[in-house]
Amino acid sequence: MHLLLLLLLTVPGHAQQPAAVPGLVASHCTACHNERVKQGGLDLTALPFDLKNANYFATWVKVHDRVQSGEMPPGAPASMTAGARRGFVTALAQSLMEAAKQRTLREGRSRWRRMNRYEYESTLRDVLHAPWLQIKEMLPEDGEAHRYNKIGEALDVSHVQMSRWMAAAEYALREVLPKTVNRPETVTRRYYAREQGSLARKIQFGNAPERNTFAVIGDRADVAVLRRQAPATVGAANPADREREGIGVIASTYEPLEIRFNNFVAKTAGRYKLRVNAHTFWIAPAKGPRWWKADPEVISAGRTHEPVTVYSEKPPRQMRRLGNFDVHPEASVNEIETYLLPGESIRPDAVRFFRSRPPGTWRNPLATEDGQPGVSFRWLEVEGPLVDEWPTPGYRLLFADLPLREDDKGRVEVVAKDAKSDARRLLRAFLTRVYRRPVPAEDVERFARLADQAMASGFSFTDAMISTYSAVLCAPAFVTLEEKPGALDSYALASRLSYFLWNSEPDAELRDLAARNRLRDPAVLRTQVARLLAHRKVESFVAAFLDYWLDLRKINNTAPDSTLYPDYYLDDHLVESAGDETRAFFTELLRGNLPARNLIGSDFAMLNERLARHYGLPDVTGVKFRRVALPADSPRGGLLTQASVLKVTANGTTTSPVLRGVWIVERILGQRVPPPPAAVPAVEPDTRGATTIRDQLAKHRTEPTCNACHAKIDPTGFALENFDVAGGWRDRYRALGEGQHAPGIGKGGHPFEFHYALQVDASGQLPDGRAFTDVRELKRLLLADERQIARTLVNQLVTYATGAPVGFADRPQVEAILDRTASKGYGVASLIEEIVQSEVFRWK
Repeated sequence: MHLLLLLLLTVPGHAQQPAAVPGLVASHCTACHNERVKQGGLDLTALPFDLKNANYFATWVKVHDRVQSGEMPPGAPASMTAGARRGFVTALAQSLMEAAKQRTLREGRSRWRRMNRYEYESTLRDVLHAPWLQIKEMLPEDGEAHRYNKIGEALDVSHVQMSRWMAAAEYALREVLPKTVNRPETVTRRYYAREQGSLARKIQFGNAPERNTFAVIGDRADVAVLRRQAPATVGAANPADREREGIGVIASTYEPLEIRFNNFVAKTAGRYKLRVNAHTFWIAPAKGPRWWKADPEVISAGRTHEPVTVYSEKPPRQMRRLGNFDVHPEASVNEIETYLLPGESIRPDAVRFFRSRPPGTWRNPLATEDGQPGVSFRWLEVEGPLVDEWPTPGYRLLFADLPLREDDKGRVEVVAKDAKSDARRLLRAFLTRVYRRPVPAEDVERFARLADQAMASGFSFTDAMISTYSAVLCAPAFVTLEEKPGALDSYALASRLSYFLWNSEPDAELRDLAARNRLRDPAVLRTQVARLLAHRKVESFVAAFLDYWLDLRKINNTAPDSTLYPDYYLDDHLVESAGDETRAFFTELLRGNLPARNLIGSDFAMLNERLARHYGLPDVTGVKFRRVALPADSPRGGLLTQASVLKVTANGTTTSPVLRGVWIVERILGQRVPPPPAAVPAVEPDTRGATTIRDQLAKHRTEPTCNACHAKIDPTGFALENFDVAGGWRDRYRALGEGQHAPGIGKGGHPFEFHYALQVDASGQLPDGRAFTDVRELKRLLLADERQIARTLVNQLVTYATGAPVGFADRPQVEAILDRTASKGYGVASLIEEIVQSEVFRWK
């Protein structure tokens, strides 16, 4: 066997294997990894030492890492002396390092790639000065590799991709074109709730009060309207009472009870200010059929403050969250500044309230013996569109100083003085703006010929230019990030930096520095990193990075089961708050340059009232997120116990220590977990509550092929078993079937149908033998190696920023980054600064 191995590893065309390696492989590895046994699917006797082959190289890296970590050979250290291990690892590493460096010199670290659809949308918004553009969903779903949508090998360019780019680009360009010759008038108009046809009709809806809307005037029921003895509104004839009129609800907006101000529909895309006048009230408990029509005092002054979320809505049920605010017993006006699209109306929702779900009877879970809370919406005021400049910056980019006119069909057209000359002048300016490097003269003429051909075929000047601009916005110079092997030039460096920290194009300052070749100066580069991190656009980086690193984009992929988790079912406010928490938390780490160890355990959380209540933390009120100090014994703090993470690692019905364990091991601890064997079925938790998932996994781990991985991933997953599918704390599992139902009413208005079953056991033992009893102790054990936590974050950031995972040749640079930030506790902003300064970022 030893002789065979030597022959295989020294055949012509293969790199010469270090002298220390063959003997150690033969004496320590081939007994389990040969053509007959092949543990883990690996036959080392047939593995050539051909490091130019990417697959063979990756396998030898795996061998190196598992021997270096002590994981292999099994039974170490008795089976391999420390000296033998060092010799093996050092010799193999030298060969791997040299091969990796040669490949990088030949090919670069990463492939030339196109923008993903997030980047394309952000870039068009910035280029065209149109932050309201929504074009991401017009483009095909991006491929993913190494967890991210920024990897060249996964971002193909098909004919479908090209046609969708063309359609999206033309749509975006036409959205920027003015719809009128003159500056749009900014109008402020108030829409009274009682005067919305759809709402006024629902004042009399049904006999069930929970499914009703109420005519409210001030803090009292408008009994005359409820009895149909008066019109729905006094209207403009009585301004004082008109201001006090409202439509009250005690249930959340949900079909068929849908509160929307649909008398307003945005005609023009742009920036608007929305003002909502509302207040809370209190409604007395039921005293017979239609009791709410009997006495004005059935409704009284509010006793609670209530969160309200405002959505835009466009048929068919396309909704976007615009913002939220708190409504109090005193009527108040709450303002949201936002961007609207043509055709969108406004839909407010009292999100804490229940959503009644037929069939059967239902009850309000917020109802008490003394009554229940409600919200009265009085009016919506819309100011807009708010136009800061006319002509708009987007129009000036496209058509400079050319005037507009309205044709005989009412369409707005651009008036050219000399079509061919104007086309070339405009295209030269447009290409200079949208290219992220100097524009070759031949490109201007190439696109100008397209415009000439379009006009020759009958296109108007406006349509010809829009068609040509669309072609520019699909050209390689725009849609790809142009990087050549070696040190990045200033233009490529500016793009790499801006698409890293802003997920969009370089701004004017970065472009200017690139043109003057100043970004090669480390001090200038450091200043720019600090500037970009301090800008509001960093929110795009935070959202895009967390969407893929933590899978936050999948937070709505599953819904809590309506029977097992009726208290979470339909709770959009909880899910939205959970995602907001994680983004606010990572932003706090960035802004404060807080140590990376906070990813595992922090002494604070970023919370609003809904999440604080979910986590059992007192004294947090309102929808606004703020930094909240945690009690010393709190299981919260860090990413592992945030509701968003716990939701995306569950399926809505059950939790799995395997899925959660893999998530922690890969994304937080930076260890690769191989996929399960195809022939081994997944373990399905028992929703009847007769057997715990721990018991099921214990049987599963009796298989040697299963235990090797499960011993690594299950323990950390067990530590999170105290958290249910939405991240709420639990001491016992929920189950269906026989058993006394838990007391309570779900958000859908129905009594709980689950019961509490077996006790949760969150204890475990890490592969190195260290034991813990719950997640608090697990966090303390993981924090014993803060450098590894920081190393994993650096690896994730490098992959996201450069479009390539950290390779073997990059490892020394990663360690250097960690060395330079150790004195700052591996501050998150410091890690980013040092990544940008490193060759792994500044070189392709």
